[in-house]
Amino acid sequence: MAQRFSFNKWDRVIFRNNPPLKNRLFSLTEYNLGYGAQYLDQPYEIRRAGFSTLLGYRYNRMIAVGFGVGIEAYNGGTLAPVYLEGRIHFDNIIRGSVKPFLTFASGFLYQVSGVETNIHVFGNPGFGLLIPATYRTTLSVGLGLFTQWELNVERYSFINAKIGLMFY
Repeated sequence: MAQRFSFNKWDRVIFRNNPPLKNRLFSLTEYNLGYGAQYLDQPYEIRRAGFSTLLGYRYNRMIAVGFGVGIEAYNGGTLAPVYLEGRIHFDNIIRGSVKPFLTFASGFLYQVSGVETNIHVFGNPGFGLLIPATYRTTLSVGLGLFTQWELNVERYSFINAKIGLMFY
């Protein structure tokens, strides 16, 4: 009989007896893709794509936090995000291996190249699913609203999709 890998089963095994720090750490590498949701006529407003990686800590079975960095190519140049992310995983909503989650990331954007910009702050609330791939690897798929602010001027929003791998 084939064994079925289950994220929920791994959670029960790991969090049974107050696990050490090394069993609570995870990494998440994602590909991000966004399309502008507003005016679509300025640099850094039409589209964005890039990669990010996050080192996280699972406080318990439901709550995780992490620190991430990345590189994002926009229609006007390249920005590098440095951010904090929080996640809430829901075990009890869906019975089985797939686990829905809510996420919120917020941080700073640093200009790497391209047209000069005053965009420095962003927020990215979203939701998604964790789908087990192996015993310690999970596919993360998410959708959100990426909003960035130009200081004292205006904000720009993107419909944001993410797909990545989470390693425990």
